[in-house]
This record gives sequence, structure tokens and C-alpha cells, in this order.
Amino acid sequence: MSIKFNLNSISRDNSQTKYAEADTLVFLLCQECKDYLGNLNLPANISQAMNLYIEKYPEIFDVADKHCFTIVDAGRIVNLIIVGCGKGKECKPNNFRKAAGVAARALNTVEAKSACLLAPVISKATRAHYLNAIVEGLLLGAYSYDKYKSDAKEPKACDLTIVNGVDDSLKVIEEAKVVAESVIFTRNLCNTPGNDLNPVGMELAARKVAEETGMEIEVLGPKEMQELGMNALLAVAQGSKAEPRLIVLKYNGAGDAPYNAYVGKGITFDSGGISIKPSDGMEEMKDDMTGAGDVLGAMRAIALLKKQCNMLGILSCAENMPGGNAQRPGDIVKSASGKTIEVLNTDAEGRMVLADAVWYAGHLGAQKVIDIATLTGAVIIALGTETSGIVGNNDELVAQIIQAGKLAGENYWQLPSLPECKKAIKGDVGDLKNSAGRAGGVITGGLFIGAFVKEGLPWAHIDIGGTSTATSTDGFIVKGCTGFGTMTLIKLAGEI
Repeated sequence: MSIKFNLNSISRDNSQTKYAEADTLVFLLCQECKDYLGNLNLPANISQAMNLYIEKYPEIFDVADKHCFTIVDAGRIVNLIIVGCGKGKECKPNNFRKAAGVAARALNTVEAKSACLLAPVISKATRAHYLNAIVEGLLLGAYSYDKYKSDAKEPKACDLTIVNGVDDSLKVIEEAKVVAESVIFTRNLCNTPGNDLNPVGMELAARKVAEETGMEIEVLGPKEMQELGMNALLAVAQGSKAEPRLIVLKYNGAGDAPYNAYVGKGITFDSGGISIKPSDGMEEMKDDMTGAGDVLGAMRAIALLKKQCNMLGILSCAENMPGGNAQRPGDIVKSASGKTIEVLNTDAEGRMVLADAVWYAGHLGAQKVIDIATLTGAVIIALGTETSGIVGNNDELVAQIIQAGKLAGENYWQLPSLPECKKAIKGDVGDLKNSAGRAGGVITGGLFIGAFVKEGLPWAHIDIGGTSTATSTDGFIVKGCTGFGTMTLIKLAGEI
């Protein structure tokens, strides 16, 4: 059973009544915070217990290190949960985001019904970014996916009051809730199995978001794709009974300003096609639409937050199956841009659906294009499972993505767009080949997509092949689809 928070805000000076009502107190502490515990207006015996516990367990400040114990206060039992946030320079918002995720699951374990969260770092009026991270961490850390559990129950409700001195704290909390709920939207979408979510299902999800937020939506089916010459996208989809969809959400929050585009890979299941994947681990390929999920979740938040920007969210959706009509290795297809593609490997399908989609972004007038995709396994070899790779043609745009990632607690690393890698994707009998082999696979995959971006447009490709799914729960990341990238895209909107 999971937990659902009803979040409130209160100042330190008005907190005593809440302390008296709470069955649980949560402390998020960095080492420098211990000298400020006396300023939290705590009951004397709780303050004394905290100081004794900290003295006994100095490791308590290690990031995401959790300690739970109970004390008796005024004749009642009170749970105390302490989660470390680091020492010195470690005490950054993302470590509070991680600690809050740990605290959320601890609150679920103790079955808290009424709780107070205290973190000296948010006692200052200017620490909105810390409060924002804590709220995001709480909601994301409490996430669970039990849609298909026959014994699933409604989440337990917990009234959680955050003691803080941040200016306009309720607005900060509400905006953080929108961001976290949009990441959860992405997680739910990407955790859905392929038998319940195909490209038409992605269309339905997008239409629901458009209706919820008032965004415009355009949906291209096979007929419209054929008219536009989107044969790369169609080639990937032709082995499946499920029709492809190219979905465009349009958000206008800045009047006549130019539009920028987020473009997401939406392969709702990837068997590899004729170049079929090994059976071991293939069940994970339901998440190959995470890029599109990220874009849809981000567009939802951008619209609900009424960000001052103009954005296009493009979801390029297909199912890659080895049916009797599937594309074959050796096929040559002509993309919407007019460039021809040699299909050397049908499992290099994501870059093909994105080729037509990034072209369409330029066709619609986008001035900057960012695509995001579970594109390669090579990115795991290069960067592991905590960092996503970026390939682009504009260093300023790449730097903006990396900075937005820091605010979101998501790590990125830019890879070089080497001329040798561009040569590697040149075709022998067509213009480009969709696979250049293992060497520099993250780079060549990205550069292939970049070849279809309208000339002169700033562009960046984000490869989330290693970060889209977690094999264990840690901090605000919960096992399963992570929604990695959604928060970055939200925080980036309006900054590019």
C-alpha cells in the first residue's frame, strides 16, 4: 500500500499546535543544520532526544541515510524520522530531494496520518529552490505502480505540514506538485505494458492532456504521413498491426514569439523487428516510448504552470514488430526530408521515427529542436545508468539542457560530434545508413537524427537509454520507469 500526501505550509512561529497534533516528525538535516535545531520551536523533550541521537550517530548526516525511532511526548508516542542531506558542499537541493524521497517511504512504513516536516535549510525566505526540491522528492519518492495488482488498495492519506519560512511557500508547493505529478504521469504511461498501450493509446493519452490543459493537438495517421513522405516512420511501423501516430501538441504562452520543439521517440514496444532482440530482457522494451512520455508529461506541466514560452511537443509513435510486412535489413526508404536511408539494422528504429519527426518540427516553424529517446544501449556502456548523453550542433543549447538538469537532479554529459562519426553514417547506395556499428554508437545514433534537422536550426539529442528505467529504489527514484528527462524539459521551457 502506498501513501498520498495532503501538503500544507506553516511558519516556525505557528508550529507548536501542529507538533502537538502530529504522530510523526520528519527531519531533513545536513551537518550544518544541527546548530539550528534549537530554532525550530520544538518541544523540549523532542529537542533533547534529537540532540542525543545526533551525538550518538554522527553518520546520520550522510546523504539519504535514514534513522527512525519513537519517543513519548506528553503521554503520546511520536515517530521521529531523520534523513541525512550531506555535509558542506553536499547540501544542495538535489540531496534534499533524495532525502525527501526516502522520508516519504518511511512515512508510509510508520503509517503516519498527521506529520510535520522540518528542515532548517528552508527556514530562510530565499530558499524556495530547496522547498521546491523537497516537495518534488516527497511526491516522487512515494510513487508506486500497482495498476495491475489484484489486491491493490487506495493509498493511505497523510496530512503533511512543511515548517518553513519561504516567501509565498504555498505557491512554491503547488508548482512543485504540478511538476512531480507530471513526472508521475510519465512514469505511469511508461510502466504500462505494450498490450495496453500502442500508438493509438498514446494518441488517446495526448488528447486527454490537450483537453485538460487547453492545448491544441494535431494527429497524423498513415494517410497523412504518406502525403508528407514520412516513409522512415512508416517503414518502422509496417511490421505491426498497430497503426503509427505522429502527435503534435501546441502550447502558446508567449504570443507571437517563435516556437521551440521537444520531440520524443514513442516506440510502444520494440521487438527489434527482423533484426530481433534476444529474448532475455525484451520485456523491458515496453519503455521504449519513454522519450515521447517525457515530452507529453513535460508539455502537461508547461501548460498547467502557464510558462511564458511557445512550445511544440511532438510524439513519434510506432510499434516495431517482425510481422510479414516488416521492413528488411537492406531496404532503402526515402524520408520526408528527401534523404534516403539504408536500413542495415531494423533494431535501429528509433532514429528513423525521429528522422521524420525532427524534420516535421522544422516544417512547422520550430526555431530550436530537442529530441529525447531511449536510443541506444551504448549510452549505458559510456555513461552508466545515472547520466544521459547529449549530442548536438549548438553548445549553448546543450549547456542550457545541462543546467536545467542540475535544477531537476538529472545528470547529462555532452559527447563530441566528431567528423569521423558523421562519415560513419554515410550510406553506400543511399544518403545515410541507420546503423554504423558499435564504435561511437551514442554519437552516430544522435548524428543520424541531426542530419534530418532543418539546416541552421540549433538542435540537441538526449539519449536516455541508461536512465529511463531503474532496477532498484533509491532516493526519489522508484524501481521501474523513472520519467528521467521530464523535469529537465519542464525546467528548460522558457529558458531556451
